[in-house]
Amino acid sequence: MLDNRQQFFGPGSDKTHPPLSVAERNRRYATIRAKLREEGLAGLIVTESHLLYLSNGIWGEEFGLLPTEEEDFEVVLPWRYLVDLDSKVVTESQEWVKRVSAGRNPSPLVARIKELHLENSKLGYAGALSQQAYSFVMKALPSLQLVNAEDILNNIRTLKSPEEVALIDRANHVFNAAIVHVCENAKPGMIGRRLVEMGRQAMWDAGGDLNSTFTLNFGAVPVQNPLLADITLNSRIKEGDIITLTAHAHYHHYAGHSDQEIVVGNPKQRHLTMFDAVKKVRTNVLKQVKAGLSNRALYDFYEAACTDAGFEPTEHAQMHQYGIDVPEFPGPAFKLPPVGNKPLSGGGNFTLTSGMIFSIAPTLQDPETGELLLGGTSLVITDNGYQELGARPVELLVTS
Repeated sequence: MLDNRQQFFGPGSDKTHPPLSVAERNRRYATIRAKLREEGLAGLIVTESHLLYLSNGIWGEEFGLLPTEEEDFEVVLPWRYLVDLDSKVVTESQEWVKRVSAGRNPSPLVARIKELHLENSKLGYAGALSQQAYSFVMKALPSLQLVNAEDILNNIRTLKSPEEVALIDRANHVFNAAIVHVCENAKPGMIGRRLVEMGRQAMWDAGGDLNSTFTLNFGAVPVQNPLLADITLNSRIKEGDIITLTAHAHYHHYAGHSDQEIVVGNPKQRHLTMFDAVKKVRTNVLKQVKAGLSNRALYDFYEAACTDAGFEPTEHAQMHQYGIDVPEFPGPAFKLPPVGNKPLSGGGNFTLTSGMIFSIAPTLQDPETGELLLGGTSLVITDNGYQELGARPVELLVTS
């Protein structure tokens, strides 16, 4: 059993890591602006995680505007945030954003567009714009053209920079700390919510963001199901139960995402046999992972490896990208035509490319019992294959 929580942070390291640099911000802005010029767009309105990608995260942010020309990026906050607070408190608290405004509606966005004399131009937007926000902007700026430019952001965000990979690696270490703490403390008779509390506390202690999420479900028949994760919150753990852990740990806004199986008490021989098959399937799948492979081929390898191991594949298998969001899907620049009629999750068919982050959790299902076990791996695609993130061996853990 893993018994040293500090080992997850690497030799000689502590539980801190610098946030993304201003150089990373400048790289993003320059890359996006070049694409905006190619598309004839004078700027880009962003919301949701596309906004976070450009701001590095300002609490409560609603809209952002990145002009194509070398003007400052602006973030719009809810009106009450700056009612009794000087905006300098926000701008001086971080390095990325130096223009912050607030309003009861998108009026600050309209004012900034007018200030830049862009009211007769064509702007892109990425992320959801509510009907109310869209109508407000178009009524105030009737000559403005708004076009969906989300593909630009999706293409750029598909491949992670070295700084992003470092934060995602750290986020996976944060999840590792939760795994160790739960394995050390899970006992028969405990209710599920107590373990969730312990796991989240361990992630916070390991430096994880406060919005890190951690869920689990358990029972004598192992499965992985978000609905059961809620149902078992107030259920009591029993001897012989298998706990399936899943997390969206976050570190400086970047996710760590994988899965872990823990047996409470002595594992049954059929579960040991099944997990040995999980590891075998995982090994066979990872042998195929390299830049240039298609997602269709990856799933074909997974399904064939499950059959060879004597088990069935399942749509619960997690083989998808992630980063700020869990999951993330590749932009259209990476898409490939579908092959055959079999359904394909994880973003459809596309080319695996160096810089993509993947959660690969081959999942096996026993056709007779319905039991389901999985072994999670997080990795980044490299030119030579892949690099695992999080430094956690894939093993069936057992409580002491």
